[in-house]
Amino acid sequence: MDKKVVFVTGAVRNTGYAIAQRFAKEGWNVCISSRDDASASEAVARLQAEFPQTEFLGLGMDQSYVDQIHAAFAKIEERFGRLDAFVANAAHLAVDYNTFNTTPEMWDSVMNANVRGTFFCSQSAAEIMKKTGGSIVLISSVHANQSITGRVAYSSSKAAINAMMRCMAVELGYLGIRVNALIAGAIWTERWATQSEEITSKRRAQYPAGKESAPEDIAAAVYFLGSDQSPTITGTEMTVDSGISVCLLPYNKNWNQPKE
Repeated sequence: MDKKVVFVTGAVRNTGYAIAQRFAKEGWNVCISSRDDASASEAVARLQAEFPQTEFLGLGMDQSYVDQIHAAFAKIEERFGRLDAFVANAAHLAVDYNTFNTTPEMWDSVMNANVRGTFFCSQSAAEIMKKTGGSIVLISSVHANQSITGRVAYSSSKAAINAMMRCMAVELGYLGIRVNALIAGAIWTERWATQSEEITSKRRAQYPAGKESAPEDIAAAVYFLGSDQSPTITGTEMTVDSGISVCLLPYNKNWNQPKE
């Protein structure tokens, strides 16, 4: 039997890379993307060294451009002839885009990457999955349902992704294609390594679980949703957020004032 195939976008480091590792560990062939070919190729080389029996495909793809999306999925279909899981991980983080400083250009860049890009990637994935069925996992965020300052564009885009997920789950079910969203909270990334221990401790003190998710924690949940381990789960939001969504956090009404 042919190996199953997964495509993970934005998978050259941190969470996306961990997701690619998890699927490779489980015996899948793995496609990954970055905005440029060089980064994708470098990540594939690292993955290939770790999993020599796995077939990898690195793709340069800026998902703000639909023609690049179509080209990437065409390469996947040409190489493997199938796609069993698609993980929409790539995203524009839009940090510090608030109600007053967000320009039309900023707004469009976030929506093109996070909403438009995710939709047309999912559309292309579903076209290939028509043959065998499959699973689409959209990486969403606690920001889709709760709010902090300086993330209005990002929060809006993730809320749109959740609505998109529900519609696609309803529309694609007859094809044997499941669609779910992973609602992620704080995840350890390279940025955590550059912050002070004081800031890290302060952030962790807010979480009932007492710590942020590791990339491997997210990867485990994504694999569950993307694989045959969850055959009847579709149209859901699975939350992996250290418990932050169940907390009431202090509101700082002076958020926009100069910091002392």
